[in-house]
Amino acid sequence: MTQPPQDPNQPYGQQPQQPYGQQPQQSYGQQPPPQQPYGQPHPDQSGAPFPGQYAQPAGGFQQPPPAPVKKKKWPWVVGGIVAFFVVVAIATSGGDKDKDESAAAPTTAQAAAGDASVAAVAPAEAPKETKSSNPGIGEEVRDGKFGFVVTGIETGLTTIGDNPYLQEQAEGQFVLVHVEITNTSDKPQAYFGSNQTLIDTEGREFTNNTMAAINIDAETAIGGDINPGITRKTTIVFDIPTSATPKEIEVHDSMFSGGATISLQ
Repeated sequence: MTQPPQDPNQPYGQQPQQPYGQQPQQSYGQQPPPQQPYGQPHPDQSGAPFPGQYAQPAGGFQQPPPAPVKKKKWPWVVGGIVAFFVVVAIATSGGDKDKDESAAAPTTAQAAAGDASVAAVAPAEAPKETKSSNPGIGEEVRDGKFGFVVTGIETGLTTIGDNPYLQEQAEGQFVLVHVEITNTSDKPQAYFGSNQTLIDTEGREFTNNTMAAINIDAETAIGGDINPGITRKTTIVFDIPTSATPKEIEVHDSMFSGGATISLQ
């Protein structure tokens, strides 16, 4: 680089003075120092801050704040895994218990089946017939103004009557119930055979057969008034299945009376 010529009046090695207010001339390619605003002092070369200026940290940059401490998640993960295995173990043990109970069920069923087969082999006991508590044949019962006494019973008849034009054929079997009826009141009372009912051992109810009764006694078959103190003998006829067995007769003073029961066995 070419140096400017030395002033002959300037001592050797001394920098020439610049006129007041004039900046010294810089070498070619060298940047001049930055101009400071008017009234602002030049910065201290030592790096100390001016009054009122914040000190910059060493190294020229500010230290960032420490990052927040993250909570550890692994205890929750481990706890979830342990809980999962506990649930699986409980479910597995419950299934084994159900299998044990289901396996035991056939044994109980087989035992019950064995008891049932033994019971089937044992002979069945015949049902015990209980004697009716109702009054029987020869005993008087009362309903309303009448007293009734059954004096006898006939079963298994298939035909009633001697007159071929009035003769009656049974659809099953005829049952004849011979009854004595007494008026126990002080006034006449009408009696009708149609108010009487026969009951068999199966609990079925049967009404009387008036046409068959006419072949036995036409005067008393339908009925009529009975005076006070008078006893009338009559026969009430019923047509029932051949397999049926008469059990009792329910007698009535009228169709609206409560009735009384007489055992026929």
